[in-house]
Amino acid sequence: MVALATFSARVYHMGAPGSGHAAKLLNNFLNATSLAATAEVMVAAKQSGLDLAQFLDVVNHSSGVSFATLNRFPRIIEGDYLEGGLTNALMAKDVRLYLEHVQEIGTPSLTGAACLGVFELAGALGYGDQISNRVVDAIGDIAGGVRVQQEARANQ
Repeated sequence: MVALATFSARVYHMGAPGSGHAAKLLNNFLNATSLAATAEVMVAAKQSGLDLAQFLDVVNHSSGVSFATLNRFPRIIEGDYLEGGLTNALMAKDVRLYLEHVQEIGTPSLTGAACLGVFELAGALGYGDQISNRVVDAIGDIAGGVRVQQEARANQ
């Protein structure tokens, strides 16, 4: 545990060998689903004519709040995709690993295939090696070229 503390602010002992890996898969799936769902909703909000910053404020003070709405999309709508993070291809890999895990333990996944499809779509549209936040552009592409960035920033 001391060695882990050199590169992690928090270390959690999750139990038997493999438990930490299971926790990572479960957490990463929640990350993927909230990112994919928020990307879809943000494209729909744009198509609905909503002010996206105001819409995020409403969401962040309501039941739809998530890491994606609090930390990712306020920057994305300003044109900052937070480049350098986990790619769409790696997000798809993590979702596949999650699906394998839940199949092995006998837990049904009713949303996993749809989530995987979103990140596979992003890969098929050329966003595979780009940060997973670009999944919003993949969804925007199939919605007719919708971009959620505020116009002044997007044209810079």
